[in-house]
Amino acid sequence: MPIDIATAQALGGSRQDRRRARTRAELLAAAKRLLASKGFHGTKIADIAAAADVGTGTFYLHFPTKEALFSDLVRETALRATEEMDRAKEPVADPRAKARVATETFFRFADRNRDVFKILFGHSAQFDELLREVHQIFIADVEENQASGAAAGAFKPFRPAIVGQAVVGMLSQVTSWWLERDDISIEEITDTVYRILQEGIAVKENSHE
Repeated sequence: MPIDIATAQALGGSRQDRRRARTRAELLAAAKRLLASKGFHGTKIADIAAAADVGTGTFYLHFPTKEALFSDLVRETALRATEEMDRAKEPVADPRAKARVATETFFRFADRNRDVFKILFGHSAQFDELLREVHQIFIADVEENQASGAAAGAFKPFRPAIVGQAVVGMLSQVTSWWLERDDISIEEITDTVYRILQEGIAVKENSHE
């Protein structure tokens, strides 16, 4: 995968490296705009190249296919999501509060990037392997949170691998469903999912909640 601008600069990359990274970033940005308006199948490689103000041949210097570009776009989107979640959690000490902050940050990020998420979920059969790869990025984050939370006595000592699969599986389904609706706020979806994760759905004895 071509290096991005920050990496090229950090490594003292050449002017050609930086130009290549800029062109790649412009192709990804153009693709994201077009995918939002035309959908995956309605977006052509020539359209992406034109929107990025480059020739079609230049597109193929960076991506062999439209699917390859979309895969890179999804991977980078997922990594940006985890980076935002990590930044949001950093100043928070309590593991439970970290979980809530991470949940809200994730849904806000998904809302801002709903077109990428909707295409990925809407073509899940075509991008099954990519979806699994993206899931693994989030699973690793959940596993780490579960392990540290259990060590601190905030979470039950469940196996992190099982918790990771369960939480990400639920979040994936809920997010796919939620992004197709406009009648549920970020606050409601965050609060409901967080409380399910922390409390379950059973009403406690002598509770009237």
